[in-house]
Amino acid sequence: MRLLLVVTGRDSMHLTTTSPNDTIKKLSVLIHQDGLSFYTYNSTGIIDSLHKEFKHSANPIEILQIIETCFREESFLDSAFAKATLLYHHNIFTSVPALLYNEDHAADYLKYNARILETDVLSVDENLGETGVNTVYIAYSNINNYFFERYGSYEYYHYSSRILEARSKSTIELQPQVYLDIKDSHFYLSIFNKGKLVAHNLFPHDAIEDILYYTMFTTHHNDLDPETMKMVVCNEEKNEALLELLYTYVRYVTQEENYPNYLEQIICV
Repeated sequence: MRLLLVVTGRDSMHLTTTSPNDTIKKLSVLIHQDGLSFYTYNSTGIIDSLHKEFKHSANPIEILQIIETCFREESFLDSAFAKATLLYHHNIFTSVPALLYNEDHAADYLKYNARILETDVLSVDENLGETGVNTVYIAYSNINNYFFERYGSYEYYHYSSRILEARSKSTIELQPQVYLDIKDSHFYLSIFNKGKLVAHNLFPHDAIEDILYYTMFTTHHNDLDPETMKMVVCNEEKNEALLELLYTYVRYVTQEENYPNYLEQIICV
């Protein structure tokens, strides 16, 4: 879609992955209640990244304060970026078939997922790849206003939308495909059958058994056979215990082969 608080739980990580000659840099900011991630990138991929974690689940006011602090203190963010993008990464979203979507009922799609306030800004990412769905979600107006004042022109999406666009381009097999995008405290589960999206949601987890439970419940509810469906686990660091647990119940389980490339598909909009 176009358009001095101490909360870090551990030291932030600032990584420089490449030093290409291409000077046209773009910025993506991943915003969620547990932390922030800043990525600068160009045509060759991600250049710099900065990750900050919060001690507690932060509200939009606190998140904006940390964003402002990062821009003041981090020199690699003090650039004239050719493009700025926000990625909202929270559970206040839902997927709606594009053919059924009605803008007048946008709040109704979300009211069963979260409490909607009058001040909340409802946003929609439309026609996601080959999925035929729209993502309806809450965008934080104070953060959107800050980026508008700072950059004028910018774009914003929900992280869920970026996952669906990336997966819809790579899902061509006739067998059911199950994708697990694992984060520290939650994971996205996407199911494609014969190339069509049939399920997509976000679930919390404290242990790998939680991931197993939600995955098996959802696949069973969608009549998938654990003997024939193919499951791909995507996380930054390979979790052998999780893979072994899933393999106990699902015959075909693999790890995402190239996580950096997958991340770039999501981040480098």
